[in-house]
Amino acid sequence: MSGPLHPGGPGGRDPRDPAKYFGGGTADDAGEHESPHRPETRPARSARPRRGIMVGPLAGAIALVVLLGISLYAFVVADSSCTSTGTITLDVAVAPGIEPAMRNAANRLATSGQARCTRATVRTADPAEVAALLAGTVPGRAERRPDVWIPDSSLWIAMAGTKDRNIRPTRTSVARSPVVVALPRSLATTLRSRGNPSWNDLLRAAGATTGGAAPKNAVIPPGSARLLVPDPARNAAGMHALVLTDALLAGDPNQNAIFAGVARTVREATLPTVRAEFARFRPMRTGRRPIALASERDVWAFNRTRPAEPAVAVYPREGTLSLDHPYTITAVDPARRNAARLLERAMSARATRDELRALGYRAPDGTAPATFTAASGVNPARTRELPAPRPDRVRHVMQSWSRLALGIRLLTLLDISGTMAEPIAPGTTRLQATARTAQTGLSMMSDDTELGVWAFSTRLRGDRDWIQLVPVGPLGERIGSATRRQKVLSSLGAIRPKVTGDTGLFETLTAAYREMTLTYKPEFINTVLLFTDGKGNDDPGGPTLARTLSRLRAITDPGRPVQIIMVGVGRGVDTRELRRIAGVVPGAVYVAESPDRIVTIFLAAMSRRIGG
Repeated sequence: MSGPLHPGGPGGRDPRDPAKYFGGGTADDAGEHESPHRPETRPARSARPRRGIMVGPLAGAIALVVLLGISLYAFVVADSSCTSTGTITLDVAVAPGIEPAMRNAANRLATSGQARCTRATVRTADPAEVAALLAGTVPGRAERRPDVWIPDSSLWIAMAGTKDRNIRPTRTSVARSPVVVALPRSLATTLRSRGNPSWNDLLRAAGATTGGAAPKNAVIPPGSARLLVPDPARNAAGMHALVLTDALLAGDPNQNAIFAGVARTVREATLPTVRAEFARFRPMRTGRRPIALASERDVWAFNRTRPAEPAVAVYPREGTLSLDHPYTITAVDPARRNAARLLERAMSARATRDELRALGYRAPDGTAPATFTAASGVNPARTRELPAPRPDRVRHVMQSWSRLALGIRLLTLLDISGTMAEPIAPGTTRLQATARTAQTGLSMMSDDTELGVWAFSTRLRGDRDWIQLVPVGPLGERIGSATRRQKVLSSLGAIRPKVTGDTGLFETLTAAYREMTLTYKPEFINTVLLFTDGKGNDDPGGPTLARTLSRLRAITDPGRPVQIIMVGVGRGVDTRELRRIAGVVPGAVYVAESPDRIVTIFLAAMSRRIGG
């Protein structure tokens, strides 16, 4: 059986220095904040066990918990000096996967005699929901604030924000699991002789546009794989993938546009869970093979189910980040915070680390479980760790993702005036180049993208300067016997210039902007995309530029933001009027001197959402 691919050995382009966007821990807060997640290696202090006294109501409650199968454990150490008002009850919310070991740690604290008059409950909680609760972005949710929080990644603490000064990361990381790329075993066996891929190799293989040219001898041929990513908004492995991408692009002048391209690929590849990713792993030898982003522990756990096509963990040669399971005190009351410190010792003890390794996690110092073998699909060697990302950068990346992950709603305006019949290259007119440009952009859009097409010149329908070729709607939606995507492709292939027509740009742009504002959908980025020859408005009797700017200002609604992206096609484009328009509405102007500029323009237009 094939073993895991692992870092080591030269090859490939060195990544940009991620340290520009990565930094150390958080600052102390009045002596109570500590640099997070230094491995805690000291064993728990031993003591003679003290027999607890189980009272009837509590015994009945715990019996009910056991009967219901609820993932909850309570420990109680009672003393004659304790009263009901003096007992401290800690609510401990932990990430799924580590809960059995955390329950046992609580039990050991209960029986050790160190926790006088202290009670704790350990429950599983979705880290994304707790982070949202602590950040105050989900008021009224059923999730309750814990006293101790152990998410699977420190990135969730960054997402919880800095407003709540009662969030206190400690130096304790209870377990680690590196983020890896999982390949079907048959694919990993095929690639073994080529060496270890980089993160860029993996993204290009999945069709993402990243910095630099694709190497001729890439470990995984570009476009040969189907990328699978767990939802970055809900899963730490998916979030780490975006943060890693951002770090490796640090310093690139086209960072936002490239990140937008990667985010587009990730959006198309997103699945709700890691389990859904591995469900795509089936024995096959042809076609695009799945590659999944997951934690090392996910790979180990999947292979223990004895699947028909096991997974093999790939450790990219630049290094990676780990899910570090940070012990975080979120209690507001000082007495509860002190009690949480007692529990911290138990949860960082040797016995707890041993139990976590039995569950497929590395110790905080990177020590792997004995079960990490070639047969398990993971490598026991220590991984190359990249520096932890700064909290502010994590929030920036995820805010960018939330904007880029929105759907696209686009009304495309095609100039078919007489000057569009002029050649832009041998054998290619401006209109032909524009149609090819639009076709290229269309191939980059998913079926849930909403798109419509208008053509404009002068007097195309009575005195009106524009006609609708395809109404705005989902590309995957059927219109008669064909999908909207097919209708758009057909219209682009059949479009011809009006040789005697002028350029009714102002009237058309005003009508399109009004239409998209009136039909605005908040779950989309609403955009008017204009392709023109760049000769400016040429419509005798039509509105002036000043009149057009006044109308656009009157239509603009901050509550219904619609951006206008204007693309001049060919050399010698005059963009002065277009830039005046972009000065009064959210918009931008680009020049496409050749059809192959569309990818850069499209991604640059998408990346505007990062700053907006």
